[in-house]
Amino acid sequence: MHQSERRETVRAADLAIGKWSGLLGKWLDERALLGKHTGCPMCGGKDRFRFDDKDGRGSWICSHCGAGDGLHLLQNINGWTFQEAARYVEAAAGKIKAEPAKPVRTEEDIRASLRRTWEQATPIEQGDPVWTYLHARCSITHAPRGLRYHPALPYIHDDRSKTLHPAMLAQVIGHDGAAVSIHRTYLTLNGQKADIPNPKRLMTPTRKMENVAVRLSKPVDGWMGVAEGIETALCAASRFQTRVWACISAGMLETFRPPEDIKMVTIFADNDRSYTGQSAAYRLARYLVNEGIECFVEIPPIAGTDWADRVSK
Repeated sequence: MHQSERRETVRAADLAIGKWSGLLGKWLDERALLGKHTGCPMCGGKDRFRFDDKDGRGSWICSHCGAGDGLHLLQNINGWTFQEAARYVEAAAGKIKAEPAKPVRTEEDIRASLRRTWEQATPIEQGDPVWTYLHARCSITHAPRGLRYHPALPYIHDDRSKTLHPAMLAQVIGHDGAAVSIHRTYLTLNGQKADIPNPKRLMTPTRKMENVAVRLSKPVDGWMGVAEGIETALCAASRFQTRVWACISAGMLETFRPPEDIKMVTIFADNDRSYTGQSAAYRLARYLVNEGIECFVEIPPIAGTDWADRVSK
């Protein structure tokens, strides 16, 4: 980013502090502005998006698109460049009254929460709900790395009521090997997805969700694969006989950077009707090729499917 763009970023972000509810009001519905889980304005997924506006900076998180701040959200919703988003903020912010910023959890608090949740879980064993779920979807024959089984994970509903469910936990690891977040898949005791509004959720991350992945296996011979979802990665690994990591979302897939010893990467893209998955895959492929890494993109033949869909197998 050039020096002038950095100054523009800081100026727009500072002008918008505490004003994001007003700035985003025409794109987010009332429930989203109240911090409730809603449909995502970017990918359209049901109940996977939450606008939490931490520190008054318009922060948000989506279990498919990743996480970001208000400026990123404006860009993603409208297809704007950063400059277009910054110009909108600078023109509109002066007409909006700032609201008190929500308190921000410290990185130490977030890490403690991630550690506590992970330690409450146990390794996956044959016959438990996680094994049953993954065996039915991906025909696993051994427990993947980076996953655990939580017997009774709390799920907080929009009305703040709480229910407990078995869950699959997946550590989302950064490039430095540190846990950045935990992806949660809520299940039933018989290994089905729980009947709740949003059975897949990311815990609050310790930092921006870039170049992260669920490391489901250890790459060998300098070759690995990457995909979006955990189930997609496991199914692709079985079908193509390689080691595949899950990047959780299209946005995070695009920012993935392989370990230094990797010489070849296969990208197992979702065949989205919106072309979101394909676009992210080819952006990553372009980066990898420019870095001298051999790259292949595999896309299932049927629109609207991914490699975890049986129709594509």
